[in-house]
Amino acid sequence: MWRLNEIACCAFLSLMVAACGSVPSRSQRKSSAAGRFIVEDGTIDGHGGSIPTKQLVDTVSQQSVWVLPTQGGRVEAVRLMSPNSHRVRDVILTHNGDPAAIKENALFKGAILLPFANRIANGTYTFMGRTHRLHINEPSRGNAIHGLLYNKELSVVYSAGGDQYAIVTLEYKFDGTDPGYPFPLSVLLTYILTENSFVLNIRATNEDDARPLPFYMGWHPYIKVTKTADAVVEFQQCSNYSHVLTDPESLIPTGETEPTKLFTNGHTIGGSTSAPTYIDDGFAILAAFDSKSNCTATTTTIYDTVAKEAVFLFQDREFRFVQAFTGSASISGEQAVAIEPMSAETDAYNNFIGLTILNAKQKWSSSFGITLGNPEHALRYPVPFP
Repeated sequence: MWRLNEIACCAFLSLMVAACGSVPSRSQRKSSAAGRFIVEDGTIDGHGGSIPTKQLVDTVSQQSVWVLPTQGGRVEAVRLMSPNSHRVRDVILTHNGDPAAIKENALFKGAILLPFANRIANGTYTFMGRTHRLHINEPSRGNAIHGLLYNKELSVVYSAGGDQYAIVTLEYKFDGTDPGYPFPLSVLLTYILTENSFVLNIRATNEDDARPLPFYMGWHPYIKVTKTADAVVEFQQCSNYSHVLTDPESLIPTGETEPTKLFTNGHTIGGSTSAPTYIDDGFAILAAFDSKSNCTATTTTIYDTVAKEAVFLFQDREFRFVQAFTGSASISGEQAVAIEPMSAETDAYNNFIGLTILNAKQKWSSSFGITLGNPEHALRYPVPFP
């Protein structure tokens, strides 16, 4: 069994709070900043077309984050320095430079999920006395899933590099015309690459002068591992977690929870290489609901027991839930564990658990990210919204 070093974790969290495909050739890139960290414009080209990228690059180590503005602001790649091999490696699953696969994105790899994350039962909810019907894009279970942003084109409103970090901010404004979401919500997504870390800051604003709107969000990264069955996932020990029980057919929460037996004991996921133990479960971070808790942020550790390397996914107090999914090996043959930070529970438009109600002109902001190696070195630089 493997246990997260709690002293390192606490140091990492204090720093976190302070912070609030195939590689294109150089001929395909255009740099827009000077300093160690730069932002480059590039494309991913192939038979499926050409997809523009914003690439945040550490020119010293060649660490990078690839963002796709025309594909919902998706995080296509996070490449960080391995503390073991001292080489840059892919931390999350990519589409291996295939534009057709990027556009299809059957598994929602790296997708930003908003104005809702995970599932809405029957694609239907009632808000302020009105019933709304979302598009059913999980027909096998009859649900709406993973929000409305994932196939939108976002605007680049800011980018900069320098000696400490590279930063890109994208914007999207929902104008009320999306079926099932008649609300004017604007979002700013600020992507940041620092030394050995990726951070995403989010700001959401209700642009309506009078009416409230419902909102919650998440992210869908697949953390690469050598073998899913041999990976260990551990929740940070400063908080207890509840396992959110769901209907086995629809995977919609039943309203009941239990103390989790998963991801707290250092055991591997189990199963075989082609069929790891199947998990598609949600968990509530109890410290996020406790005003007396010292857990101002939480961490999920994904430990690759073969490579003997850890990935730390962190989220602040606004992200009160985590979804874990181990099905990529069975579905696509890719060895990975999806750990999805969410700001509310699955089906929050109906059960209201963790749901954010933004009043007229109200703003909401939060952040999450990924780091490798020693958590004490993560996010040492405060990075505000531009």
